[in-house]
Amino acid sequence: MTISCRLRLLLARVNVERAQQGKPQLSLRRLSEESGVSLSVLAALNTGRSSRIDYSTIDHLLRYFNSYFTVTTSDLLTWESAHERDPLVIMHSEQSKAGNA
Repeated sequence: MTISCRLRLLLARVNVERAQQGKPQLSLRRLSEESGVSLSVLAALNTGRSSRIDYSTIDHLLRYFNSYFTVTTSDLLTWESAHERDPLVIMHSEQSKAGNA
């Protein structure tokens, strides 16, 4: 199972909103200052190097992003089973679909 953080996508959405409002881009440093989440945690989440996330971090990020648009936990975090990510399973599934066509 793989749980990943979509911080990069949410940050991009916020930057589109900010650009439309004529505001400067939101950097990780500014996000850290405004959300209360440490820069090192944000950097780890942004690059996919984080192996855990505290509930308080989730809460701070959801509160922050909800000031721009409606965001839920499933917008911030995503889950894929190892089965779905296995290249052999994907290849077999594609071959099965091609055989049924």
